[in-house]
Amino acid sequence: MSTRPDAGLTLIEMVVALVLTAILMAMAAPLLTHLIRSYVTGAQGADLATAAGPAVARLQWDGRNAYQMVVTNTCTLDLENAKGQVLEDYHYAGGDLYRKQKGTKKALILADLQSPGGACPFAAASPYTVVYDFLYIGPSGQGQLAVDGELSAYAYS
Repeated sequence: MSTRPDAGLTLIEMVVALVLTAILMAMAAPLLTHLIRSYVTGAQGADLATAAGPAVARLQWDGRNAYQMVVTNTCTLDLENAKGQVLEDYHYAGGDLYRKQKGTKKALILADLQSPGGACPFAAASPYTVVYDFLYIGPSGQGQLAVDGELSAYAYS
């Protein structure tokens, strides 16, 4: 006659269950680590795009409303009307992009930029087209967002 109760787990069954659980957790850990890293990278990219997006949208809007565009050797993009008067200008200096509207002080619209080779991020392709290219680092220094494109003036008279 057995003195062992009918219900419950033995010590060996409990150890086997713990070992199997540990093996499954060890297999799942790299997957969870990858998912967490992907989430953090995506969140950083979204933060960078959210910060740079309005500045680039403003730059494109101003470019479309200009007659022609001129890039000066001081790394300034002048947006002019049909009479050659500067409506707005964008100035890149020391990793910052400033915007100055006619008759106002210049305002910082985006900081923490790097231009390829440290040069001016603006390059005139024609009086009506300007190409821009810079790298937005963001204030925390985590992640980078390449920002490049082309501005086209509508060239009305």
